[in-house]
Amino acid sequence: MLESAHIFVLLGAFGGLSLIVCARMVFPRRLFFASYLNFTLLFFASIVVSAFASLAYGLWILAVVSFLAMREYLSLIDIRLQDRLGVFGAYLSIPFMYYFIHIDWYGMFIISIPVYAFLAVPLLVTLGGRESAGTVFSIGAIDFGLFLFVYCLGHIGYLLSYSIWMPMLLILSVAICDLIAELVVKRLSSVSTSFLGRLFLPLPLTIGLSWLLSDWAGIPLIHALILGTLIPPLAMMGQRTGNYIKADLGVSGDALFPGRGQILDNLKSFFFAAPVVFHYIRYFLK
Repeated sequence: MLESAHIFVLLGAFGGLSLIVCARMVFPRRLFFASYLNFTLLFFASIVVSAFASLAYGLWILAVVSFLAMREYLSLIDIRLQDRLGVFGAYLSIPFMYYFIHIDWYGMFIISIPVYAFLAVPLLVTLGGRESAGTVFSIGAIDFGLFLFVYCLGHIGYLLSYSIWMPMLLILSVAICDLIAELVVKRLSSVSTSFLGRLFLPLPLTIGLSWLLSDWAGIPLIHALILGTLIPPLAMMGQRTGNYIKADLGVSGDALFPGRGQILDNLKSFFFAAPVVFHYIRYFLK
């Protein structure tokens, strides 16, 4: 049962973010971090729904985020028409994985994508047509998207099944890292300075946030501080990986919009942070 202070903070944060997003819709002016706010609101919505309604409903919100991310990614790669069975199998794995989280079947969750889906997709791709040229690329591209946008993001859902404040700590810490990366680091011309800025500027804020939320999240202070220290370099790794993926797919950072790299750009910082934070908590605290 949530305490009154928890309810006030949770609803206050969700309500404030909702007002900002609604204001952007009413006054369609260019707003810094605008698209990022939409996905942050979806993460907050999954937490609020899990806290006040049902974990299952909160997980399905995250499943929708994974589906949208996977759909955008598949629209950017040179996929063949005959690969449609493999694509269908990839989409079908999303509800199954989140169902395993819902019933707390960790053993099946952890192998659902990297074992069963990774085996099913190659078979489905070969069943989709007779043309063999391009098969290796199609299999690798679909499995790679499944790993990043479904499996890695799914770890946020499993954190949600432990405590609503665990994914809140992760989401807010990653948001801090992304905000600093956008506000400060992009304005630094030196590559070495940019690297140090991404790594060290968020640290005081993420460590402070971890300290503030440690009790509510049920994380001992020493482990909370370690997580606050780990998240900035993990977010930086995701940002770098995501930027290289965007560049290879021909997505310009100056022309992002839904269906053309915007979702990938907004979620890239979770690629490393979500699974590592989850497994750290599970290994040391569960």
